[in-house]
Amino acid sequence: MSSSKKSILLICLFLLTAGCYHVPPPPANLGQDWGAQKIFDYQGIKINYYEAGRGSPLILLHGFGASAYTWRRLGPKLAEDHRVFTIDLKGHGFSDKPRDGKYAVSDQADMVAAFIKDRRLHQVVLIGNSMGGAIAIVTYFKMRQETPAPIKGLVLIDSAGYPQKLPWFIRMARHPWLSALGSKLLSPHFVAGMVLRKCYYNRDKITEDMIDTYAFYGSLPGASEAVRQTAVQIKPADMAAIIARYKTIKVPTLIIWGQEDKVVPLAVGRNFKRDIPDSELVIIPRCGHIPQEEEPLETRRLIEEFLKKHG
Repeated sequence: MSSSKKSILLICLFLLTAGCYHVPPPPANLGQDWGAQKIFDYQGIKINYYEAGRGSPLILLHGFGASAYTWRRLGPKLAEDHRVFTIDLKGHGFSDKPRDGKYAVSDQADMVAAFIKDRRLHQVVLIGNSMGGAIAIVTYFKMRQETPAPIKGLVLIDSAGYPQKLPWFIRMARHPWLSALGSKLLSPHFVAGMVLRKCYYNRDKITEDMIDTYAFYGSLPGASEAVRQTAVQIKPADMAAIIARYKTIKVPTLIIWGQEDKVVPLAVGRNFKRDIPDSELVIIPRCGHIPQEEEPLETRRLIEEFLKKHG
């Protein structure tokens, strides 16, 4: 039996054994008291974000199916010396989840570019994890011809950006019948726990509060369909053309990678280092796909050193 068939069989077994569920209540730790919660109106779509601190601006972009919550251990510390924005991407977190079919990386990058222009931000460093890294790169490409160029640096944390085998949770979301059946039978808590265990190397660091919070966001109205649309559109049709442009990136780029990442393998990080001029790759040992959560102190240290070096 092929590995893809085994994956589908395993998913079906999960669906059959999980049973029905109730939407979880908001977890007690949901409040984000380190930043002011604000709304950006993007073409009539309400984009939720948090702002804290003063100084040069940093925009933090989360990955597939996540939210600004993933930056809870990094944002507050960076806000001590910088103006930090953590955005719930369209269809994620508390942002609107319209059924408009516009959930590609390029669509999200259009929104981030509009946010930068609307807030009149300059000398921005974009920090993106996973899908958020791909969005950061495409945003840079969209804005680099402006004068003055608003983006001065990139930090890519276990970033998507090359062809690869998709993890099981994205493959599952891409199948309409699996996605629909899963949303009816699988509890958000069950799904969140399974995904986090795939993303973390040290699973002892996954707490029930974390699972509850991810589950809450995943259970919000419209979230399931938004995730499905994102999964369907996650591979850019012009990926080869985008990759060819990596060699033209002209801003300092820090590449951070969890050595044990099972979602986006380390080989992808090495490809970024090979293709992006003036880039640095730092590998965090005994760490998975979400270093800003699993190893926040080391991730913060690396970012702060990068920011000091490049002003």
